[in-house]
Amino acid sequence: MHERNDYDVIVAGLGPWGAAGSWHLARRGLKVLGLDRHTPPHGYGSHGGATRLARQSNSTGTEYLPLTHRTFALWRELSAEAGHDLLVESGTVFIGKPGSGWFDRTLKSLETSAIKHEILDGPTARSRFPAFEVDTDETTVFEPHGTVALVVEGIKALHAQARRHGAELRFETPVEAYSEDADGVEVRTPSGTYRADRLVVAVGAWSGQLLGLDLPVAVERQVLFNFAAPEGSRPETAVYFSAPPGDDAAPFYGCPEPDGSYKVSLPSRGNEIAPDQLTDHQPTESELAVVREYVRKRIPGIDSDPIHSTVCMWSEVADGHWVIGAHPKHRRIIFGAGCMGRGFRYAPVVGEALADLATGIERSDMAMFAPERFRALA
Repeated sequence: MHERNDYDVIVAGLGPWGAAGSWHLARRGLKVLGLDRHTPPHGYGSHGGATRLARQSNSTGTEYLPLTHRTFALWRELSAEAGHDLLVESGTVFIGKPGSGWFDRTLKSLETSAIKHEILDGPTARSRFPAFEVDTDETTVFEPHGTVALVVEGIKALHAQARRHGAELRFETPVEAYSEDADGVEVRTPSGTYRADRLVVAVGAWSGQLLGLDLPVAVERQVLFNFAAPEGSRPETAVYFSAPPGDDAAPFYGCPEPDGSYKVSLPSRGNEIAPDQLTDHQPTESELAVVREYVRKRIPGIDSDPIHSTVCMWSEVADGHWVIGAHPKHRRIIFGAGCMGRGFRYAPVVGEALADLATGIERSDMAMFAPERFRALA
């Protein structure tokens, strides 16, 4: 029998979710070892690029609203610890027509909450937001407190504050294997083997591979483009243009970037890859052509030739919700997978949930993400 383990918790993966989990665990006084195969931030996860949109509304369901309030409160706590703001309030504009599933769900989340918003008709919207092309029969919703999250600063703040609270973080150190026994978990890496009472796994696209589970998660290639804007023509708000009525596709979106450019993207669906296949970080001509067409039509004041681009990947769960909970075969192992496009925004609250579950604290508000909802994982 082992007299004691090296750590209370080992965290595999130090992107947004794993870094947030490490921060929460360490500031509770636990001995934490964090490991990552790369050095976040990097281009192999859902956090690629300089920013992520962090609106308060959502298109997934009103049950996310308590998590939204909590994650924004935690972002403020982290910003206070770091000494600088990690969210930039830009305001967020939503443009679409009733009948678009994404647009209808977003509006419902606003109308059933206390989130401040305005509903504008086409002419009013064009006057208020001249940088965006709005059709006369489209509805525009403005969420004034919508924000842009600073990815690099956010992840670095999570790492720094986790370390300040005592966590040991090691990069370029992949987890090769793990095993569980009655006394804890053993984790093997190229540089050594470590033991802990619990293991938290938050490795993004590599989740199914490391966990040995057939997760209902598709890993998809995503491309972001940054465009320059002539003086005075860059939109200062984030924007979403929803798909037409009857189409539940993800919206085309854009936001102002710290370097003065404007980032835009049209999230792809079905462009699946294996995580180790993302070796080329250059967008294709067809990917650029699709986004350029949207830019010329919807945001004509910015240049239609990108100044740089980002290729990354995210994980899409079959039912549209994350998978968070205990491993079905190893109860000392807690994992979070399927970050989707909104994973970064919710990183502080997901990290808190991972920390709670790893220390035996039940989270009824996370029950909808339990792995057991999928028959293969029950």
